[in-house]
Amino acid sequence: MSKSKILIADDHSMIRDGLKSLLTKDKELTVVGEATNGSEAISKYKILKPDLLILDISMPDINGMDVSQQIIADDPLAKIIILSMYDDEDYISKCMECGVKGYVIKNETSDELTYAVKTVLKGQTYFSSKVQEVIFKKYAHNVARKKQKEPEVKLTHREKEIVKLIAEGLTSQQIADKLFIGSRTVETHRANLMKKVNVKNAIELVNRVDKLGLINK
Repeated sequence: MSKSKILIADDHSMIRDGLKSLLTKDKELTVVGEATNGSEAISKYKILKPDLLILDISMPDINGMDVSQQIIADDPLAKIIILSMYDDEDYISKCMECGVKGYVIKNETSDELTYAVKTVLKGQTYFSSKVQEVIFKKYAHNVARKKQKEPEVKLTHREKEIVKLIAEGLTSQQIADKLFIGSRTVETHRANLMKKVNVKNAIELVNRVDKLGLINK
């Protein structure tokens, strides 16, 4: 069985040596190269074609996020795990946007890093527990903000009738005839409906009302 090839990129020799010692204990892994800066990481990735790159986020000359972006642009299937001292939301978000497969805080246990490597090699993603907590908090915050921005909208019985008929493709005059009201009244209801749900045309109106489940409220 062939071993998975790992490239290590970190500007501190002590960390590179520690990672190499840790990973080579696993019979399924082999370290094929090391890089001391961002440019070297990109160059060696192209030459060595590793199965996985362990990359320090704070690399000299080109930081880990930019290195990841360049490598993934050339190789969309690249498997990269970011090593970082930071559990800052901004760093984590930018790395995820770059397309990295893992993000591990440097002070985590050696067992966790090995597990992260194995997980990413299987085609999955891995984010250490502290990182997951940051991601969850951001998600919860975004959901809360969305709820605050989404005012409670309620439709009258007549408005519900009109939306249903618009969805059936009826014109304002046809709706007026069906409901025994004037076409101007229908147009007024239509304008009020679009203002209520913040849309600009009938198609958007029907889609928005359906998405918000307003007919059944």
